[in-house]
Amino acid sequence: MLQYCKMRLVQAREMLLVAGWRTLLRDIVYLNRVAVPVEIPLDSLRPVTDFTRPPDEAVLELSAELLGERRLVYRFRSRYLKALTYLGKGYRGFALVKGNTVAGDIWCADHRQGGRGCNHPDERWLGIECRPGEAYTFDMFVDPAHRGGNLAAALQNGALHLLKKRGITKAYGFFWADNVPALWVHRTLRWRELQRVRATRLLLSRKLHVTCHGAA
Repeated sequence: MLQYCKMRLVQAREMLLVAGWRTLLRDIVYLNRVAVPVEIPLDSLRPVTDFTRPPDEAVLELSAELLGERRLVYRFRSRYLKALTYLGKGYRGFALVKGNTVAGDIWCADHRQGGRGCNHPDERWLGIECRPGEAYTFDMFVDPAHRGGNLAAALQNGALHLLKKRGITKAYGFFWADNVPALWVHRTLRWRELQRVRATRLLLSRKLHVTCHGAA
């Protein structure tokens, strides 16, 4: 709990410095914000070569060993602390690494065969039901210093290919309808949009939802 609180405080401070008060407040207080749940069968992924990156970049799976030995560098301390928290909860993480610098990462709750996976709280309010062998992806972040040039699409597509290699057959996720870059990435990768959800959040209160149809 202490590590989680520390991570949230560091995250708020870094978001404020990078994006300003408006972005910070939008993430912690919103009313009837439209979320777009999505799904994609992993046998229909676009080839990795569709999003070619420079030779010094690669998508790899994160581990406690890699982070504990500081063999990978996060420019934002909050993302490093968040990665440690997520790994401690049993989530899987994938990063697009440039040299030894993490340019972006994405996380998933892996519902593995045999009941060894873990759920994510977003699944319930989004109305997503992952079965064994499926995964819920969440919290993709790309360092502002590395944005552009299809890096977000390369990260997400590369992570999905790695999940497929590990036996996952289908992935779910969501993006906010007012997040235009996220909408572009998901549509570029051919995710299928599901029934939209309106969410309300007031500081630390739990998200509430009602289903909705059509665009925001």
